[in-house]
Amino acid sequence: MFSGRRIRQARELRRLTQTELAKKVGVGQSAIAHVESEFKNPSRSLITKIAMHTQLPVSFFTTDPLTEFPVQSLLFRAKAAMTKRDAAEASRYAELLNEMAEKMAAHLTQIPLTIPTSISDPSSAAKQTRLALQIPPDEPVPHLMNAVERAGVLILALPAALVGRDAFTVWIERKTVPLPAIAISRNRPGDRLRLSLAHELGHVTMRHLPRLDPDQEKRAYTFAAELLMPEAAMRREITGPITLSSLAVLKPRWRVSIQALIRRAYDLHLLGDRQYRYLFEQLSAKDWRTKEPSNLDIPIEKPRGLRQMAELLYGRQIDYERMAADLHLSSPFLRDAMQEYAESPVVEENRPSSSGNVISFAKP
Repeated sequence: MFSGRRIRQARELRRLTQTELAKKVGVGQSAIAHVESEFKNPSRSLITKIAMHTQLPVSFFTTDPLTEFPVQSLLFRAKAAMTKRDAAEASRYAELLNEMAEKMAAHLTQIPLTIPTSISDPSSAAKQTRLALQIPPDEPVPHLMNAVERAGVLILALPAALVGRDAFTVWIERKTVPLPAIAISRNRPGDRLRLSLAHELGHVTMRHLPRLDPDQEKRAYTFAAELLMPEAAMRREITGPITLSSLAVLKPRWRVSIQALIRRAYDLHLLGDRQYRYLFEQLSAKDWRTKEPSNLDIPIEKPRGLRQMAELLYGRQIDYERMAADLHLSSPFLRDAMQEYAESPVVEENRPSSSGNVISFAKP
């Protein structure tokens, strides 16, 4: 028996409509519709063709997906540029990365969720989250991605660039306890990715529902601003005269964009309306609205968790063939997925660094 839900998952992962997949495998669109709805059971020959064109093994189609992330919930908060096909691709990638994590976690000692998840006030939530992440209240967050993972939040690094979104949050039922996972896009500037991750973490701590709600978005931004640019520190460090040059000095320290610092200064009433508009006019004149000076680039943080799990089970030089056989995925898919995660740092003589395992996964 083959799973119709798996066929749909594979098709949408590869950005194919039913008609497009049908054309590739030499059947009519209705045949794909029937097997996806499980009105008819596909032949072995048809599954083999589908497997070939979706670049997944036949064994992948023999079980149902562990989790399904509704496409509509992603579209709720996406920009207009994101299409339903874009959202479906992102959701299916996230589903498979989460499935990999769940299957591997079954063989490892897992870490508990330690961040608060029920605080309504965004500034209070950010301060308590800093405390949970063991970050001093008025100092920069050195590596947000690692801190979030150590707190028990799963990061799903998509091996594809999201259109109209940098990140999104899903809640996963595990042993009747919902746990959060944050999916992030590839190919995003380091400062932008940090702010997007902090924004999604705000949705997690305030338990926002996946719906179109401008107030929720505003509250999540307030959380992210306080988490990455604490008010007390900003009042101490953003002093007059406030210029692009003075803010550029702060960018590498706080690892946020100049634009974010301008907005934070404005929200804290350190800038008036006129100066706020003038600074953004200067940004536009310098063409810094889309790309700030490369000498101020913030390093792109990569998550570590999923790759660390794979290294514990399949070796630091991951045995992709064995991993693919266990997880019923293809080696190329796994290699692409693992490239989005940080490798274990090494020191001289190729010995693992003591800081290589940034998350407390271990074999029981």
